[in-house]
Amino acid sequence: MSRNLAPVTLGSPTFTRRDAGSLQVTEALFPPRAELPLHAHKRPILAVILDGSWDEVIAGRVHQCLPGYVQVEPAEERHTNRFHDAGARVLVVEPDPARADLFGPCARFLERAACFEDWGVAALARRVATEISNPDDLSGLAIEGPTLELLAQAARRGRARDRRGEAPPWFHRVRDRLHAEFRRAPSLAQLADTAGVHPMHLTRVFRHLTGMSIGTYVRRLRLDWSAEQLTSVDASLAEIALRSGFADQSHFTRSFRRYTGLTPRLYRAARNGRLSS
Repeated sequence: MSRNLAPVTLGSPTFTRRDAGSLQVTEALFPPRAELPLHAHKRPILAVILDGSWDEVIAGRVHQCLPGYVQVEPAEERHTNRFHDAGARVLVVEPDPARADLFGPCARFLERAACFEDWGVAALARRVATEISNPDDLSGLAIEGPTLELLAQAARRGRARDRRGEAPPWFHRVRDRLHAEFRRAPSLAQLADTAGVHPMHLTRVFRHLTGMSIGTYVRRLRLDWSAEQLTSVDASLAEIALRSGFADQSHFTRSFRRYTGLTPRLYRAARNGRLSS
């Protein structure tokens, strides 16, 4: 099983790595339509998709990894990756298995391949990525704390998912519609029609499976989309706010700051500063 071991940056021409105590944390960019051959990593991996998407084949299953998703790759578990048209930006956490005091509580969670959505973990990952882009003498501490919190929250959500079991087929139809139409979100009645279930049942099951309401889910889709727009298009904050579905720029700014820890203006400056360096 030790064959084909590769760094987490395999296939990434642009990446930044930081050592943070018991962890190695890497922000990596992968080009559009890149395909990675069968490989494995020495340490267990927890990856959080910040932008873009890919398909991964691991442990006999195909996982579609989308923005806001958490991907778990056990140590020496071989897998392949195929990135979609937009490529991907990902935060990769490599905990040190020798640190039993920190790694131990999450060890079982990291022993099985998994892929699931968790916007709380994604928000923490964005904070860490911003810190990686703008390092100073306190960056080690500033990165390690949120990353440990990220790892703990992902492990808790993984345990909760194991207890909940598989989502019903209609849930995936509703989720796909929300991802396609989040800027002009469908009504609850329209979503219930898509699912073929009563609206009350829809809202209860949706919260049970995602840990949040449909409204919060849509808001986070808008925030992730707007975060990508801030670094990829030359549009004003007001334009991005309206295009992403927010009522006005002030509402967008308040929501974005709660989500990422930065205002949209500071987020854009931080991200563009990294890309131009």
